[in-house]
Amino acid sequence: MMRSTLVRCASVALATFSLACSDSTAPVNLNQEQVGDMLDAMSAVSSFGSTGAPGTAALRVGPQATANATLNVSETASCPNGGSASVSGTVSDGTAAGSMTMHVTQSFSGCAATSEKGRVWTFNGDPNIVTDVSTSYNQTTGAYSMTATQVGGIRFSSDLGSGSCQVNLTFTLTGNQTSFAGTLSGTACGVSIQKTVSLTQ
Repeated sequence: MMRSTLVRCASVALATFSLACSDSTAPVNLNQEQVGDMLDAMSAVSSFGSTGAPGTAALRVGPQATANATLNVSETASCPNGGSASVSGTVSDGTAAGSMTMHVTQSFSGCAATSEKGRVWTFNGDPNIVTDVSTSYNQTTGAYSMTATQVGGIRFSSDLGSGSCQVNLTFTLTGNQTSFAGTLSGTACGVSIQKTVSLTQ
C-alpha cells in the first residue's frame, strides 16, 4: 500500500513538471492542445512505475523490506518508434519508516513515440532531466507529503517543428488516499511558473 502511494506521488510530480514545459522561445510555438499532445507521447517513454518504462527498476523495492533499502539504477529502454531513453540514479526506500528518496537522471536519444492522436514526437536530451524526490507516508492515517525538484532540459520535434525547454522547478505535495493538493514554482523555458494542483477521488 505504501509503495503504491509513493509511486503515485512521484508520477504526479513528474507529470506536473512536464505540464509546465510549453516553450514560448522555441522555433515553434505550441498551443495548449499541441503541448498536451507532446506530453501524451512523452508519457509513453518517461513515466515512472509503468511496466517497461525507463525508471521502472528504480521503484521495484520488495514489499517485504522492513528497513531502509538503497537501489542503484541504470537502465536503458527502446522507445516505441525508435531511439532510446535511459534513467540512472539512486532510490532509497525506507518502508518501515514510511519514507522514500529518489535521485534520477533521465536522458533521451532520438526517442520517438506516437501520441494518442497519431502525431510522432522525437525527444533528445538538452542535456537531460534530473529529478530529486523526498516523500513521507503515515501508514496509520494514509497521509503523505512530498517535495521534489526537477532541473534540466529536453529538445523535441514533430511535424509541427522543433524546440527546446529548460526547467528549474520545485513541487510540494500533501495528501491522503483520496485526495492531494500541491504547488509548483520555478521557471520553465525562461517563464516564471506558479501553479497549484489538486485532485479528489
